[in-house]
Amino acid sequence: MREILLVIAILAGLGMTFRWPFVGVLLWEWFTLQNPHRETYGFVSSTNVIIAAVTLIAWVLSKERKLPPNGFLLWAMIVFLAWTTLTTVFAYDPSWSYGYWDRTWKTFALGLLLAATVTNRARVHSVLWIAVVSLFYYGVKGGLFTIATGGHNHVLGPSGTTIADNNQLAVAMLMTLPLAHYLRNQTVDRRMRLVLLGGMILTVLAVIGTYSRGALVGLLVLGTLGLLRMKHRFLYMGAAVALVAAVVTFMPAKYMARMDTMNSVQSVQNDESFHGRLVAWEVAYYAARDRFPFGAGFYGPQLRPFWKAYFPREKNRAAHSIYFQVLGEHGFVGLGLYLLLLMGAFLRCSKMIKLARKRPDKQWIADFGVGIQASLLVFCISGAALSLAYYDLFVIDVCLLLPVWNMLGGTQKRPAFRPVPVAATG
Repeated sequence: MREILLVIAILAGLGMTFRWPFVGVLLWEWFTLQNPHRETYGFVSSTNVIIAAVTLIAWVLSKERKLPPNGFLLWAMIVFLAWTTLTTVFAYDPSWSYGYWDRTWKTFALGLLLAATVTNRARVHSVLWIAVVSLFYYGVKGGLFTIATGGHNHVLGPSGTTIADNNQLAVAMLMTLPLAHYLRNQTVDRRMRLVLLGGMILTVLAVIGTYSRGALVGLLVLGTLGLLRMKHRFLYMGAAVALVAAVVTFMPAKYMARMDTMNSVQSVQNDESFHGRLVAWEVAYYAARDRFPFGAGFYGPQLRPFWKAYFPREKNRAAHSIYFQVLGEHGFVGLGLYLLLLMGAFLRCSKMIKLARKRPDKQWIADFGVGIQASLLVFCISGAALSLAYYDLFVIDVCLLLPVWNMLGGTQKRPAFRPVPVAATG
């Protein structure tokens, strides 16, 4: 039954795509973030390529805008993607890295297509709604699961996806919370505001239920930002205290024991997981140093033969940091480009907020900038302990800044200086 409903949704969406290509873009985004096809069997499990192909054909044949708005962020993404393509060619094992490169460029392709086709406020909100609903599916389900099991079992993501791991799912759900808060403030319907609030609460419970320590840090960061920016601070503080009390009271002892490992330097040093991360970061550095300037290619440093050359007695594992992941896979040049992209996104958000607040008709852009900035901040902080460097929602967040900045008038050229003729005297 579930597969039949999904097929109907796909066919209906593809049918509308030929008339309105942006529908196909949203369908592609939905399948990328939520991965509904991973919960079915048969031919439906491989429809993402079909959706992308139909969407691109309809877009090319339509009158939709064909290029994203120009600017620093656009070229930063293009140069970074070009560099990762080059590092794949010179990878430690090109055949291994190729599959990950293939997925990454498609992620950026979707992001740039969104940047090209998002031309108004309604489309911006459509993209955000798809992102929030897609990941709230796991947030609401995970929150209810945490309540039902008393927090004794970990909340996990869909198998075979980027967010299958509990830590990665937690960060993905955290990134949606600022976006959901933005949509809630933009929504007039009181019932929909309550639905979003309920989804946010359950998603927070799901994040706690993942047992992710990095996500807990991200949750604290979001809490601090909320305290600084919320209008009703005392109400917010009361809700935060109630949440902490509920966690301490109802979460099992094994959860508290896991979180306690972050309480002291000695506890962290004795933690086996942290030791593995340190070793992985060393391997990433060696990959960038010894294979300068290209690094080892996508997921190359975690291959057993490569790992064994440096730490033969240690178990090979992922980088467990978006920064060391990029460093080991694409070298110092790749990390520099990646940091430049992140820095450009944060600066664009700050400038967008500053300019939009001066214009009463663009207040929604200021609020949008705050939401994207918070989402990216959580990604950067929690991602410091996760291999999630090319996550789809991160790319979508950055790409959305391009058209929204254009709507603010940020890419409009200043009028050329024209000297005013002076009347002749005498």
